[in-house]
Amino acid sequence: MGILSGILSFFGKVKTAGKLGSIIPKAKQIEIAQLADELKLLEDGKTEFDLIGITSNGTDCIYFIIENGKFQIEFEALTSEQVPYLESLIVFAGQNEFETEMTTYGNKPHYKLEEAPVLRIITNSPLDKTAEIGQRIQKEIFNNADNTKYDVVP
Repeated sequence: MGILSGILSFFGKVKTAGKLGSIIPKAKQIEIAQLADELKLLEDGKTEFDLIGITSNGTDCIYFIIENGKFQIEFEALTSEQVPYLESLIVFAGQNEFETEMTTYGNKPHYKLEEAPVLRIITNSPLDKTAEIGQRIQKEIFNNADNTKYDVVP
């Protein structure tokens, strides 16, 4: 949960007033049916960075990146709880005829590896198909419901 807190404190866009009138950063929340709207903002260059992620609990965080007008999906295993999902996502990708590649961004994980592994699912998909794939990953891999609330990061 510490990872999620760090992400939210660094990237939060929506601000709410807390106790004593302090400003506490808070991430925008969506339900999975609204993912296409967020991907459209990314596609149109209306996001703070050139990627977005969604997470309901810090463990199920998947990122969406655009390359040459097509979307790719990434999952970075920063905690030991995330590691088992790498294999599940590789199987999911194979069943759906997507290539995968392992990479890293040099981030230090919260377990014994030097660098956190990143699984890239090469979907080369348009917006609508990407939203569908993201919904399926959240439902089939992470067992999230249609009404699960996701923080949009960064």
